[in-house]
Amino acid sequence: MPTIFYPHIGGITIHVENIIKRLKDIEFHILTYDYYEPKYNNVVIHQVPHLKRMRGLTYLINAIRIGKEILKKEDIDLIHSHYAFPQGCVGSYLRKYCPHILTLHGSDVLFLRKSFLGRLFFNYSLRGADKIICVSKYLASQIDRESVVIYNGVDEGKNLGDHGFGLYVGSFVKQKGLDLLLKAIEGIDFKFKIIGGLGKNRENIEYLGKLSHEETLKYMGMCSFLVVPSRVEGFGIVALEAMACEKPVIAMNTGGLREIVINGYNGFLVNDVKEMREKIKLLIEDEDLRKELGRNAKKFSKKFSWEKTVKKVREVYEEILWKD
Repeated sequence: MPTIFYPHIGGITIHVENIIKRLKDIEFHILTYDYYEPKYNNVVIHQVPHLKRMRGLTYLINAIRIGKEILKKEDIDLIHSHYAFPQGCVGSYLRKYCPHILTLHGSDVLFLRKSFLGRLFFNYSLRGADKIICVSKYLASQIDRESVVIYNGVDEGKNLGDHGFGLYVGSFVKQKGLDLLLKAIEGIDFKFKIIGGLGKNRENIEYLGKLSHEETLKYMGMCSFLVVPSRVEGFGIVALEAMACEKPVIAMNTGGLREIVINGYNGFLVNDVKEMREKIKLLIEDEDLRKELGRNAKKFSKKFSWEKTVKKVREVYEEILWKD
């Protein structure tokens, strides 16, 4: 399994961990950037040497070398890559040894394939996949290959009360739209907490840095609402996690977010900074509305579970192996 994994925290890591811990009868060999002491007995971690400034290319070269060694020593049935480059390219190259499944998670579809060099790597990754999984219908609609849609799941969340603050969870890259949120909340007399990086704290804005998944879920359980201001989003797992904690979500009307945020039911979809500001102010002023949308969000989140996700992933594994 060529993939991003711990200590990196993000949607792919959470997705992969849930596959591993729920498929206990399968042994997984993880090819990842940094070493992580595995929590699970069915996992072997292989740290792939790489140069930070050329991370993708150096990972690609070394992961292929390490992957060949694993395939010679171990009785490997399948390769399951997560993300098109460099991980999917590793899987596609090693496909000569056993079948390859590729899961596309978001920015690989939405950004990687739009540059000349990125498109070459992206297409190579897709051509070398026996089966492609997309984590949303939106992503599936953006590629030319047939794929199966398997949504991310979510664990049962905890509502720890409304502690009077809005929350942002995500990296500080442009696509995540933190700058849009900061414009939208300018001059609003309400507290906001930002998880994902450090910045200059203000009277009403507190930057909490990068937190563990467990710490992040605690803040989700305590917030009044979550804002997902992404300019583009493949799925939006943080939105689903907030819903599982019985919290409403304000999200940009884009990508896979349209598949999980139902406007006026479990949150609001907005088209620009002005609308974002209006909906934020609406939720600040109307606590009863926050509770109503939160209850609906909790109910909606129950449609998604890691058990369902992993069951479908296993079905793909078995389909490929039976076909082979």
